[in-house]
Amino acid sequence: MRYVLEGCALALALTVTGAAQTLTMQIQPPTQPSAQRVMATVTGHVTCSDTQQAARFANVVLVNAEESAGGSRQSGFGFGFGRRVMARTDLQGNFTVQVEPGDYYASATATGYVSPAAEAAARLGASSSEADLLAALPEVHVSEEGGGPVNITLDRGGVISGKLQWDDGSPAAGVNVIAMPATTASGTGQTDVRRLIAELGGGFGGFNGGFQASDDRGVFRISGLAAGSYVVRATMMTPSAEPSRGGFGERLSSIALYAPGKVRRSDAQMITLKAGEERDDVAFTIDLNALHTVSGHVSATGDGGTVASGTVRLTDSADSTLTRMGSIQPDGSFVVQWVPAGTYTLSVTNASSSPGFGYSGGRGQATSDGSAERFQQFQEPLTVSDSDVTGVGVSLAPVATQAQ
Repeated sequence: MRYVLEGCALALALTVTGAAQTLTMQIQPPTQPSAQRVMATVTGHVTCSDTQQAARFANVVLVNAEESAGGSRQSGFGFGFGRRVMARTDLQGNFTVQVEPGDYYASATATGYVSPAAEAAARLGASSSEADLLAALPEVHVSEEGGGPVNITLDRGGVISGKLQWDDGSPAAGVNVIAMPATTASGTGQTDVRRLIAELGGGFGGFNGGFQASDDRGVFRISGLAAGSYVVRATMMTPSAEPSRGGFGERLSSIALYAPGKVRRSDAQMITLKAGEERDDVAFTIDLNALHTVSGHVSATGDGGTVASGTVRLTDSADSTLTRMGSIQPDGSFVVQWVPAGTYTLSVTNASSSPGFGYSGGRGQATSDGSAERFQQFQEPLTVSDSDVTGVGVSLAPVATQAQ
């Protein structure tokens, strides 16, 4: 066997029983590399307004303005709302970043300070128009020769701090706490401006302070909040009453309460902050013993088979933001935990004769054609007083199938 490489052609010669045969394969020349992207340099500076000193190691974000307003959105970086480029300031508060030419909105974040994007997020729920919000954001035009300087000033943010304790007086440590805007932005849908603000780091729905965990004393401190009204929410992970699935360990469920220890958001304490104001008087008592359990069984009407999976949901009649859920087990039983006294709508959805993934390792009961039986949705009122509710019975009718 003989190989001959000549230029861009490879000749392969092989001899078989004395007869020489030649097989030639043409190797295509390499494709021309695509044109390199034109990159330009953007410089800038970030300053803290209260000290007039450099914001050291602050995070800077630039988002392409045209893509954020519904353009090509080529890169898909971040959340996919537009091309986003990140940088970090040095000891002098300066930053340098390479971007493609175009128009960019800019923002910066530093611990304890309110970013321009967070300021805009806090104003989403007020009367400010989206045009006014855009006008307040730093913007820079970048040509092929570069852009800048981008000068960003960060104002000291407000603070909400306090202490969480259990109903027995012991500190509630390791509980996630967040400050949420007391009012949400009007309108529905995700507009380009809201996408832009989220992409710039303004948070989702104005959750500017981020999650903070209470320390060993139960103390929490949320800083960097824009002026406005907030409610404080604490979220805990608790052992679930439902069995583990397929040996994957203990199941957990989450429960949220609002300062000063209310289950319903409508009952939460409203905390109003001025620019840079600090509130350290938030007392939060968590009493889970005051909550109840609703349990029962879901069955099928007539000869409809067994209901082995689905979701049971309780929605509070007075505050629809309060919901509790539980899963239907393979034997039709269900448990819904952490339910306060009140009047609810009990609903059952996605009910099926097939157990959910991992339950008993089986595929559930099937109809004569081998498919799982599905059941109609169901709802009825339910009242929870000052004790657990047991023995709730629900009967579901199978979904009617069309004759072939």
